[in-house]
Amino acid sequence: MSTTLSRQHLKQYEDNGIVFPIKVFSIEETSHFREALETITTNCGGGPLKRFDSLHLFFDWAYRLVTNEALLNAVEDLLGGDLLVDGTLVFYKPPQDSSYVSWHQDSVYSGWHLTPSTSAWIALTPSQPINGCMRVIPGSHKQGLLDHDNFEDAPNLLRRGERVAGDVDESRAVDVLLQPGEISLHHSTIIHGSNPNMSDEPRIGFIVRFVTSRIAKQNRPLLQVRGKADCSHLSLARPPAQPDQQAAFSAWRIYSGV
Repeated sequence: MSTTLSRQHLKQYEDNGIVFPIKVFSIEETSHFREALETITTNCGGGPLKRFDSLHLFFDWAYRLVTNEALLNAVEDLLGGDLLVDGTLVFYKPPQDSSYVSWHQDSVYSGWHLTPSTSAWIALTPSQPINGCMRVIPGSHKQGLLDHDNFEDAPNLLRRGERVAGDVDESRAVDVLLQPGEISLHHSTIIHGSNPNMSDEPRIGFIVRFVTSRIAKQNRPLLQVRGKADCSHLSLARPPAQPDQQAAFSAWRIYSGV
């Protein structure tokens, strides 16, 4: 499956800070990824885990997802052919669950606004208002990095509880509607969040953070997924080394502290 962004897509991204929907994964691929993730949620036990960080460093299926050719083609149209993955995150909202994501910008702690970057939000289930789809304030990326406050609130899926300081005009919010296998690409300074899942099915989004070799030295491993740029200033990860899924699960739990 080949994906190339049209001029209209590129203008939408430039004007609004986000472009969607973009069909990238087949139904079969999406079902496989979802089943693999559901296996992890089952193995975790102790109640549903609602966020999963850095799966691509340990599980071969997650590595295949972030290195998918159609996905990389779409991202290349925005950032060029020098691509690295600077983290992944899955938000898993169980049915009838109060979890939400406060209005925030991705760049508040990451520094992604200082370097070419974009985030791919990949739908493994339908993403709709009733199940807490992502919502964005179009054009808000043009404001640059805004001040944020941290508020501890258990249902908030953001660990620091960061939220944009001041009022957000929710009347301007747009729901990012996606079907399984579709993605959105959003700018690091766009204001976005999501509401609780009021449906009877889970809502699952797999988020991939893409940067280029122009990013400054980080204290976390990055995965080079396209191009052969000089990344000697970075700590590069290798593809997952554990073909056994249980061994991969154990290694991931230790790494992530779950």
